[in-house]
Amino acid sequence: MQNDSTAFRLLGALLYHAPTSHNVIQLLNRLSQQNDELLIQLAQLGLETESSQLENDFFQLLQGNGDMPCPPWGSAYLDHENALFGSSTIEYRAFLTELGIACDTGMREPEDHIGLMLMMLAVLLEKQDRINANLLVSRHLMPFATFMLEIMEKRADTDFYKALSILTLGWLNLYCEEAGIYAEARRCYWKVD
Repeated sequence: MQNDSTAFRLLGALLYHAPTSHNVIQLLNRLSQQNDELLIQLAQLGLETESSQLENDFFQLLQGNGDMPCPPWGSAYLDHENALFGSSTIEYRAFLTELGIACDTGMREPEDHIGLMLMMLAVLLEKQDRINANLLVSRHLMPFATFMLEIMEKRADTDFYKALSILTLGWLNLYCEEAGIYAEARRCYWKVD
């Protein structure tokens, strides 16, 4: 689990930032130089796919508004009205506040975006705060992440976002297995079309 923080920061950034942003393009270029076959394949998918296709997929899956097949915010799944900034967002915000951490992106958006949560997990792991990292995963992230990422894999139009969803879920499951933690049992209110 030595590289967990790097992996979660990377996966979080790819799920949060637009695929044509300077940060993501730089990240994909660096990944294509790695010694890890999965990361190289993911980078190649991102770099070789038409940028307009990536942008459309990103908007539909992770940024858009209206009818999204797999919104990236935990509250869309865990709040009984599928409300953003719902009770699960408030619980997650309180968790971060207890840790003395503020998640301020400069935009009015829920903190429980899967990409932001993965990057926050990386921060906790870098601080060697495994207890709170495990709480973040078991209580706030995994109760919706499996469902969301499985829908994302099915509904993605590009191989890049299909692969990203598979890799993210695989890495989260491996982390849970190695840490000996399980997702807290919470009802998922999201309805699949």
